Amino acid sequence: MIFDAPVILAGFIILIPLAILEAIHYHKRGKILKLLNLLQKEHKTRFVLSAVFFALFLCCVIIALAGPRWGSRSLVEYKRGVDVVFAFDVSRSMEVADVEPSRLGRAVSVAREAVTLMGNTRIGAVFGKGRGVLALPLTWDINAVLIFLDSLLTGIQTGTGTNLESLIDTSSRAFLSSFPAKRLIALFSDGESLSGSLQAAVDRARLGGASVVALGFGTEEGGVVPPKITFNRETGELAAEREAIVSARDTDSLRNAAERSGGVFIDGNAPDAAYTLAGYIKSLAPETGVSSYKIEAAPRWWIFILAALVFLLLSKLVEKKMRRSAPPN
Repeated sequence: MIFDAPVILAGFIILIPLAILEAIHYHKRGKILKLLNLLQKEHKTRFVLSAVFFALFLCCVIIALAGPRWGSRSLVEYKRGVDVVFAFDVSRSMEVADVEPSRLGRAVSVAREAVTLMGNTRIGAVFGKGRGVLALPLTWDINAVLIFLDSLLTGIQTGTGTNLESLIDTSSRAFLSSFPAKRLIALFSDGESLSGSLQAAVDRARLGGASVVALGFGTEEGGVVPPKITFNRETGELAAEREAIVSARDTDSLRNAAERSGGVFIDGNAPDAAYTLAGYIKSLAPETGVSSYKIEAAPRWWIFILAALVFLLLSKLVEKKMRRSAPPN
């Protein structure tokens, strides 16, 4: 027999003060029973049985907590590939049409093509306006991912303000600690961030075991952000922003973020951007599936839990009968 946590077995030392307390308790009750010889023998037997059963209950609990193992069992070991979280910047600057059909449209197109090329990969999705929102938890369902990507162009309206720090932080929290896969955040953005610190979020992601591949969209010359349409309550008319806002891709920010985390920068405007992304993901974990079988000692803690419950029940039953047979104080 082996134990997962043998140090817990030191808990057996609790039986010593327990035995002393039980002896003191019995001695006090014995004074009352001294004049009743007929009941004293029966009471003594039941008292001892109750104490023994309770001690056995404690012993079984301690052994169960120590994690006993014996015998053997065969386990299938799975080699996990890489978990990927797509992080989409959906700020207004992503509507700029300096690439066709727009920065966001191009980002969705690259992501769709990459999904079909990546194969058996678990994917999650986050989008960010002023803050990051987990839209799709990690899943093997490619169709669910494609439906989400379509919704980016039809169901999600872009918003003012860009906080890439929140977007990366939300993406980092999407990973599951129970799965030993490599972690990758694929950031689809033009690199512009009006609030937060992208570099600080990347550092936190790296400490959590995730790297960032940054895909940059748009040109460094930039383009005009489509004007924001607002409703004028006084006139009852729709009005557009008067001042034109020009947005350009911040390549340096995206490149630095990727390199800081041990990832790479990919030009999202390039015709082969999807192939480059899919190839990079495959290179991180070329195999996914059953890798080997191993034999290990089978856990048997549940046996001691069942035994502990039985001993506790017996202790309570004997104690109940003992109380009925004891004379009133």
